[in-house]
Amino acid sequence: MNRRVVVTGLGPVSSIGIGNETFWKYAVEGRGHFRNVDFTDVELDQYRSRVCSPIDNFSLADYFENPKRLKRAGRATQYTLVGAYLALQDAGFKIQQGTHEQPNGPTMFWLEGVDPLRCGVILGQSESNVDVMLIGHVSFLQNKGPKRVNPITLPQSNCNVGATTVAEWFYLRGTNFTIATACSSATHAIGMATLNILNGTEDMMVSGGADSTLDSYFFSGFDLLRALSRRNDEPQKASRPFDRDRDGFVLGEGAGIIVLEELTHAQKRGARIYGEVIGYGYSTDAYNIVAPDPFARSSINAVRKSLQMAKVSPEEVEYINAHGTSTVLNDPNETYIIKQVFGEYAYKIPISSSKSYFGHTIGAAGGLESIVTFLAMEHGKIPPTNNLDNPDVEYVDETAPQLDKHCDLDYVPKKSRDKSIGIALKESFGFGGQNGAVIYKKFENL
Repeated sequence: MNRRVVVTGLGPVSSIGIGNETFWKYAVEGRGHFRNVDFTDVELDQYRSRVCSPIDNFSLADYFENPKRLKRAGRATQYTLVGAYLALQDAGFKIQQGTHEQPNGPTMFWLEGVDPLRCGVILGQSESNVDVMLIGHVSFLQNKGPKRVNPITLPQSNCNVGATTVAEWFYLRGTNFTIATACSSATHAIGMATLNILNGTEDMMVSGGADSTLDSYFFSGFDLLRALSRRNDEPQKASRPFDRDRDGFVLGEGAGIIVLEELTHAQKRGARIYGEVIGYGYSTDAYNIVAPDPFARSSINAVRKSLQMAKVSPEEVEYINAHGTSTVLNDPNETYIIKQVFGEYAYKIPISSSKSYFGHTIGAAGGLESIVTFLAMEHGKIPPTNNLDNPDVEYVDETAPQLDKHCDLDYVPKKSRDKSIGIALKESFGFGGQNGAVIYKKFENL
């Protein structure tokens, strides 16, 4: 039997909204949430960039009756758990409260009518929970040793704790691991979860990704790399993918969690289906720890591999949700990738960057941007690329001046567009040359 993988649940946790309704409303309107950082433990004048896209007024108590069990969990773990809860709800699972099969076990919820051994979790998270780690580290330094460091600091700092917490809280006992491939983490996680279902290992997977990096220490790392926008006086205009005046990305945070199921598993329980995952490609540049390969050879290969797995021709793709970081190097490089893969057809494909509304959420990026893509399919509307005033049509890469990296494609500037989408491409390109691409298709019951 040929197994098919469908998406039945979406759980966005972002600066522009938590849950599908608010999240989609802001995305389709191209309305972002950006402000200046408010770190209190450092001298802010040491930072070149002070723009961020945070989730303000977040509280676990809005979603769980007993959030105390997570009081020492990092923000990324909290976002992951809320995103998973929303996605499982959205998928129509009957979420029962209490333990299941283990009278004295730690499980908080379980899913009625599913085999927990056939349900797994593969999530992307690029960074450790630095917010947890820093508290312990400061205590260690102040007391010249570990005497006053909370023993839970280490396990709650690990980047795998989001995936294991989801499994623990919802009693999902199948595959469980975390992928850390920088900005491509969630895209790779979705691809790997898809393969797990296709090969028969699981029938349902919770996937996507999360990250929370808006602390003074981690933020400073990107600032020192000069990767962040310095448009501090105009935060709302700082994230401007493909624009001539872009000067770096804006750091965001959140989680983008999706539920993947084998088709018959979803149909048996009458689930609503957002779409299907039909292709996945990945590669690495083997070029530089930060900068992309200017010739984009492996990136091009990753996108082509996703099309080959999907058995889709380039001309069948009707929308591209771009990586679109608003950095000097990525946007023209990504434009070049699209031109190489799609040829003249590249000029006919609508392309947009969701980072223009909620910033760069690192390990969550591919998850949140996949949710945007599925909602665009659902509503027949392509969200815009915000702040695109002057496309960088004259860009020349000094490393490879012979390559056409002019940003002159259709990036759906500023205003959303009505369009039926049958097949879409989501692409991600992370630090270290970590490339990932997935192909999504509007569901057809063949």
